[in-house]
Amino acid sequence: MRNLTGIFLLILLLSSMAPAVSAHEAILINSNPANGDILAESPAEVMAWFEEELVSAESSLKVFSAQGAQVDNRDGGVNLNDPDHASMIVTLPPLADGSYTVQWHVTLLDGDSSDGAFAFAVGEDQQLIPAAESVTEPAAEPVVAVEEAGGSPSVGLLLAIVAVLLVLLLIGGLLLRRRQS
Repeated sequence: MRNLTGIFLLILLLSSMAPAVSAHEAILINSNPANGDILAESPAEVMAWFEEELVSAESSLKVFSAQGAQVDNRDGGVNLNDPDHASMIVTLPPLADGSYTVQWHVTLLDGDSSDGAFAFAVGEDQQLIPAAESVTEPAAEPVVAVEEAGGSPSVGLLLAIVAVLLVLLLIGGLLLRRRQS
């Protein structure tokens, strides 16, 4: 009976770890303006496209000046005209020449969230300030999101390991009982 209790506790422990193991970050696949663009004129809007559908109420897109002031029209969010809900848009007033950082916070349908940033400049003679250096407010998470390179085991792999452990424990328990008899 002790073996079964131990097995049950092991299953509970491993299954409680599964959601943390399967977490992933949003991947920014494109933006307009693109990261590093130096534009002759101020854009009317900024758009960003992601690989997955975003949760509208929990995602935001903001533009900041090099001094850290928010300069957009405070309407940034998921583009509801996108049928896939995988893009974001924020409108801008005319921007003065200078460097700007676009910060995004997105929540995916599975509940995972991530933050990232990219930079652009307005004015042909302007110097671009990289995104990580231009916003004065510290980000809660890393500024640039990166795709996980398969370093975390999947839930399926974790369940397979649990199944193998269970079989080995059951066989070991049966062999032990036979020897005791």
